[in-house]
Amino acid sequence: MRKISFLFIIALALFGCETKKDTTNIAIVSIVEIDPIKQLRDGFMNTLKNSEHYDSTQIRFTEFNAQGEEVLISQIVDQIITARPELVYVLGTPISQAIQKRDSSIVIVQGAVTDPIAAGLADAWKGSGRNYAANSDLPPVNRQLALIRDMFPDAKKLGVLYNVGETNSVAIVNRLRNKTEEFSFNLIERSANNSAEIPSAVESLIGNVDALYIPPDNTIHSNMRVVGKVCNENKIPLFTTTSETVGFGATAVMGMDFYKLGEEAGTIAVKILFENVNPGEIPIAFSEKPQVLINKNALSQFSLDSSELRTKWNYDLVE
Repeated sequence: MRKISFLFIIALALFGCETKKDTTNIAIVSIVEIDPIKQLRDGFMNTLKNSEHYDSTQIRFTEFNAQGEEVLISQIVDQIITARPELVYVLGTPISQAIQKRDSSIVIVQGAVTDPIAAGLADAWKGSGRNYAANSDLPPVNRQLALIRDMFPDAKKLGVLYNVGETNSVAIVNRLRNKTEEFSFNLIERSANNSAEIPSAVESLIGNVDALYIPPDNTIHSNMRVVGKVCNENKIPLFTTTSETVGFGATAVMGMDFYKLGEEAGTIAVKILFENVNPGEIPIAFSEKPQVLINKNALSQFSLDSSELRTKWNYDLVE
């Protein structure tokens, strides 16, 4: 609470004071502090700072972090509505939903949204039709399942751990349900609505799955140390969508470069702020080339043949 209170004071100082006409205020709101969100934020801010408009227009950033708390999300949204910055860069679907519900005139650029249509934030992928633009971290589910199948050809039961309250995760799990049979997997679902529920949820999968998949889920990714520990101790192959999870024991990662996604969002913001592009007409952007990372330690742990994998996948070996 102390951190948010301090941010409110800073926000009031920046937004509440009299500013020059050429000052552009941008609020950056993160739902939690995890590595992908940090990368998104850094890519976004650096793109704006390196733009030709940065010095001439006095771009001012004000950062908020909700720490995954609904009460703090509400407080931050109150501050955004009062301050009315020229643009809000949002990292977390519940925050975009809350702002849109309260004041649809606020211009939002969301970074790494999974499915803005399912979340009720946009009317179509070709353009939101609202004061909302975004790029997507929608993972290539078909390719992810193919990677799991190629690495573990005898696996039959694929677990998925997610928070049913996160629309991004639900959208991915819906896609998994439609695709797992095609890859000869039986999908075993477990949900955890908060950090306290994660240990028991992941432990319930021991002996019941041959591999575990984690979708883009802020709740689960905030607790990957716990998930990775259980998986490694019980030799459960762990597949994720963010690179930093290798350090927590992920077997392999197929996902996006979040720094580049942040840069793309920065470019979208420049178009809206300085080129008079209507946010509702900007197509939801996709990253075409997901990166594949394989944990070097997993090769020996699961007796995987790296040379055979090379014939099918272009990947980086990390540890």
